[in-house]
Amino acid sequence: MKKKIVLVLLCITTLGLHAQRQAANWYFGENAGLNFNLDNNSVNVVTDGQLNTREGCSSISDVQGNLLFYTDGVTIWNRNHNVMSNGTGLHGDSSSTQSAIIVPKPNDTDIFYVFTVDNFIDNVNLGLNYSIVDMSLNGGLGSVSTKNVNLLKNCSEKITAVVKDCLNGSFWLLSFASLDGTEPVYNTFHAFEISNTGVNTNSVKSAFPINITDARGYLKLSPDGERLACANVSDGMFIYDFDSDTGIVSNQKSVTFSAPNNTFFPYGVEFSPNSNLLYINATNDFFDQNPAISNNPANHFATLYQFDLTATNFQTTETILDERQLYRGALQLGPDGKIYRALSASYSQGLSGLSTIENPNQAGIACDYRHNSINLSPTQSSQGLPPFVASFFNAQIDIIKNGESQINLNLCENSTYTLTSEIVPGATYSWTKDDVAITNNTFDLLVTEAGHYEVFIDPNNGECAIEGQAFVVFNENPVGFNHTLLQCDEDGTKDGLTLFNLEEAIVNLTGGVEGLSARFYEDPARSVPVVDAQMYFNSSNPQIIYTEVYNIKTECKVDVELTLDVSVTDSFNTNIPVCDDDGLDDGFYVFNLTNANSAVTNGLPAGLNITYYETYEDALLELNSLNETYTNIEPFSQTIYARVENDNNCYGISEVILTVNSLPEIENNGFANYCTNFFPEPIAINAGLIGSNYSDFTYNWSTGAQTYQIDINAAGTYNVTVTNIVTGCSSERVVTVDASNLAVFESIEVIDVTQNNKITVNVSGEGVYQFSLINKVESITIPYQDSNIFENVKPGIYTVAVKDVENNCGFVEDAVSVIGFPKFFTPNNDGQNDTWQVYGVSEMFQPDTKIMIYNRYGKLMKELSPLGDGWDGLMNGQILPSDDYWFSVKLQDGRVFKDHFTLKN
Repeated sequence: MKKKIVLVLLCITTLGLHAQRQAANWYFGENAGLNFNLDNNSVNVVTDGQLNTREGCSSISDVQGNLLFYTDGVTIWNRNHNVMSNGTGLHGDSSSTQSAIIVPKPNDTDIFYVFTVDNFIDNVNLGLNYSIVDMSLNGGLGSVSTKNVNLLKNCSEKITAVVKDCLNGSFWLLSFASLDGTEPVYNTFHAFEISNTGVNTNSVKSAFPINITDARGYLKLSPDGERLACANVSDGMFIYDFDSDTGIVSNQKSVTFSAPNNTFFPYGVEFSPNSNLLYINATNDFFDQNPAISNNPANHFATLYQFDLTATNFQTTETILDERQLYRGALQLGPDGKIYRALSASYSQGLSGLSTIENPNQAGIACDYRHNSINLSPTQSSQGLPPFVASFFNAQIDIIKNGESQINLNLCENSTYTLTSEIVPGATYSWTKDDVAITNNTFDLLVTEAGHYEVFIDPNNGECAIEGQAFVVFNENPVGFNHTLLQCDEDGTKDGLTLFNLEEAIVNLTGGVEGLSARFYEDPARSVPVVDAQMYFNSSNPQIIYTEVYNIKTECKVDVELTLDVSVTDSFNTNIPVCDDDGLDDGFYVFNLTNANSAVTNGLPAGLNITYYETYEDALLELNSLNETYTNIEPFSQTIYARVENDNNCYGISEVILTVNSLPEIENNGFANYCTNFFPEPIAINAGLIGSNYSDFTYNWSTGAQTYQIDINAAGTYNVTVTNIVTGCSSERVVTVDASNLAVFESIEVIDVTQNNKITVNVSGEGVYQFSLINKVESITIPYQDSNIFENVKPGIYTVAVKDVENNCGFVEDAVSVIGFPKFFTPNNDGQNDTWQVYGVSEMFQPDTKIMIYNRYGKLMKELSPLGDGWDGLMNGQILPSDDYWFSVKLQDGRVFKDHFTLKN
């Protein structure tokens, strides 16, 4: 029906698009706020708000865009940011997703309904209520005249509203609850009609076969009032059809997500102004009982999705616009046609910015999501943004029709544009510019000046009026400059034809002004663009390239000319040889390219400029110039190119060969060991040359010797320098000879009767030692290891062995005991665990240990000899029953242990 095209809140013939201005002031988060100035289409950050909320909030302005009041669902503040008269104790909650929404009473400029929804955090849900604000009271600052009229005893944290009838201005208020509105299991939408007689407390109910228990998440109606989106966080995302004539919700469809980082828990939702696209802000809904973990931003992720609801299968149109470390947040359409995204790091930690979707009517990434595009500092966003009557943002009709924006039109100076509305037979057309009437009664309008243009179409047939608007901005044309680009004729033929990089001239064509660029064309009409501006062959010398200098943001442009000119001078080839002595021996080296300057310009005039490039094409086009210090990218040998210029005129391009000579390949660090008990017998060490002829090198030892190999019989450090006779490149080898001998036990430390028994072996000596542990009784051998610490050692008697590994000078042994107690025994004569005895006790270790065994009642059952076979489970010749028995052990060293073990028959 045509009446769904437009919203008129109070008087259709006088207000028109001013209904959007009732959403001109937002207060949300931690004292944050925005003011939308629709006169100049600007958004301004304000910091005068008193509201501090984690989630729910709402605000309302008059039809001129002046703030009236705002609320967190509990307290109402007036336009002076003071608590409104009788404005406390409303039954919302600042941690309810949509704690409040404000709906004006039809045909009454003074009365507003504040609908509130509670949450269940305090185990009390006060449901859906409304209070009445009368702006005629308290000197125009307003007062709450009626408070907390209950509509539903229990409901979810979500509410939304839309126009029912544009002719009489009535509204629908929707909430989500149980069928009778008393239970915390939600399956029914309740639509309450708001007319000029007040709120109808009998709702239109639309029930569905679902059971939603998660009350969190946003509920939004589309601006045209035909679609409904319901986010239920852990219980899923659903969309519906809505009939604004009857208030009935129908055609439930589930929405699923690809969910990177498990972000399939929907929270914030919003429709595009044309109602065709759905945006969903979903999170991983991370929670932990530990507040420090739960509020750690690193644990939270959020993804912003877009779906095209006009598609046959809208699920296939999922577009991920943004995914990052972020907490949940609301999405809210603004009166400027953009969608705003609340940003929060965690539940209790807000962020000082908002994100925007610049063109929300555009499908896919063309919608232009801009993260953190609005700086709220020093205030902060949290999770919520104020919801409004969805019809405030109805896209109306597009009078721009340029396929880019339905609201904003950017033009260039000295241009014109025709705004076009709809042709309606018999209709009356009223145009305004900045709220001033224009003498024009046709369906279109030629604009030559900046301003806010609006059209109001009265069909004169009893149907609702049709409206459209456009913010027109005229941008300045840029200033451009003609320029001549000079190039070397280095293609092998001195014919004045060569390769140019036209983009090299952009800085001169634009005067270096930021935000300007250039386009290149073959013809004066600038209709045939240059195919590849970075690789352009001139066809004549000189040659004119027809150019446009344009503003990257506004596309405004001016015509200039670029002249191509080719020079025919020359320069000289050379090379830079080096030794690969940077420690990597990989054929790569950091060259100082200026070392080639004198050879390249030998015999040429002074004052020439030299720039180096990796490729000939780069040198010709002056692309990707190299720094004076350069690391070759081809090992051992690489040709680069030197471009020589005289006063920006190309003098010539020369080849420069970078040569990296390998160092002699030797074993740089040698090690040998000398057992001091073998003295004076010598050992041989050498220069460690690898895979080369010994005679191609010279040798210089620190001992004065000049042979490849020498004999030594003392510990010490021996240096030898190996030099390639041809390249002169040298390598130095250091041979370290260490003394070695047998180990001497200093101490053996034992930590036993623990979950992790540990043995630490402390030795001294000049060698490098490894340690082994052997229990011959239990057939346990821990192989030799570098560490002198053994962990998780089973109880028992062990032999500790320590050997020298530097030069195999021998090994030493000692015994050690690890005390322990079995957890159970099974006296069934199977050869396994048949007796119970203390581990690690022997004639050598703790022989005077006292061992007493008791039953669970404390009766002494057995006193064991520490050197015997242990207890076999018998008492007086009878096997005792399976049970837990207790022991008391007093070791010879004075330690006492008491614990229990199990006898299993």
